[in-house]
Amino acid sequence: MSQQEEREDTTVEPENGQLPEEAVLEAEEPDARDDSEVEEAEEKDETPEEAITRLQAELAEAQDQAASHLDKMQRTVAEYENAGKRRERQNEERIKRATESMMRQLLPVLDDLDLAFQNVPEAVPGENQAWLQGFEQIQQKLLDILANSEVEPLDKSGEFDPNQHEAISNEPSEDVPSGHIIQTLRTGYSIQDRILRPALVRVAQ
Repeated sequence: MSQQEEREDTTVEPENGQLPEEAVLEAEEPDARDDSEVEEAEEKDETPEEAITRLQAELAEAQDQAASHLDKMQRTVAEYENAGKRRERQNEERIKRATESMMRQLLPVLDDLDLAFQNVPEAVPGENQAWLQGFEQIQQKLLDILANSEVEPLDKSGEFDPNQHEAISNEPSEDVPSGHIIQTLRTGYSIQDRILRPALVRVAQ
């Protein structure tokens, strides 16, 4: 047998058709680094100028994101504050309307008391004095309730104001200047600088 044939006979055949582990390792790719390792290697290869440019770009991007988040947060806070102010104004308006409605319901009671006191006889019997004083106290309590809600009676004399008075007649008068109130037939009231009910008046021509 020749020397070449002897060398061929000494070749080890793989068992079960599998290659030796060394052959498998040699068959693997020589560069099995992941993307991060590649990026790190690329960064190591950057020049100082390139690294500065890259970092400046990353900083600008981070600053843009921060500014965007800050703007969104400020908008959210502003919307929340505006919504709170709107709710507060709506609540105040509802309270005002409810107060005005209640005060208007009390005014006819005051009108009746005013009319009753205007017709009290000059000489009231002694036994009726206590009754009269009791009604006066009731009237004063109602006036106190109105005052606590900033309800005030309008002037019963002076110049006619169409914003505060409702004229039921225009009459000549020798004692009152033209355009002034001769007599108030029903007291008017204001609430917090708004007219709750105009006064009914007679006006001089």
